[in-house]
Amino acid sequence: MTISIRFRPALLRGLILLSLAGTAAAVAPPADDTKARVAAGKNRFDALCVSCHGAAGTGVAASGGGASYGPRLAGRAELDPSLIRERIVHGKHGDKAMPPWGTVLDDEAVEQLVSYVRLLAATAPQAAAHLTLAPFDLADAARVDAGRRRFAKTCAGYCHGHEGSGGRAPDFKGRDDLPPEVAFETISKGRQGAEVMPPWGAAFTPEQIWELVAYLKHLGQQQP
Repeated sequence: MTISIRFRPALLRGLILLSLAGTAAAVAPPADDTKARVAAGKNRFDALCVSCHGAAGTGVAASGGGASYGPRLAGRAELDPSLIRERIVHGKHGDKAMPPWGTVLDDEAVEQLVSYVRLLAATAPQAAAHLTLAPFDLADAARVDAGRRRFAKTCAGYCHGHEGSGGRAPDFKGRDDLPPEVAFETISKGRQGAEVMPPWGAAFTPEQIWELVAYLKHLGQQQP
């Protein structure tokens, strides 16, 4: 009995620690699958929704002119997730009717669509029309390194400088105002006007351009 009483506090502390560890494991956040969910949502949107809402949610004009048949989704910041989800699941009656997809799609498919429509809603219509999603994690060290080597070979010498600093073009270090999709579009199609840049879409594959974007994003996180 004496031994039991002597070790009871230690046992109690051990049980408390085990209990806390179990609780922490139970409430640990799931792995971040946002990128995969958005990509799946885009595929589903392209298959089910573009006939009414247009490619990249830019709307479809009704035949003979007039109001659009499917409302524009791009650039509509007022579309909060709950409203998007409710409309996908239950549809809409009356003017500009929409079928309820909740009878066809499971919960995960609905959430995929919600994720993609949220991205469209936060993107200007002009940019959404050309929106291209990264096919891999832009923070992947191997992709960043591949982009760094390609940047050093083709971009640094004449225009952008070593590691994106000190060239004829604006520095990339410390820039947090360059969305990846915009960077991809600019590299692919080039730029005209005061800051001319040749298009690289014919020289590089989309995956190679995204590796350059990964490196630019990495530079943006560095001190200027």
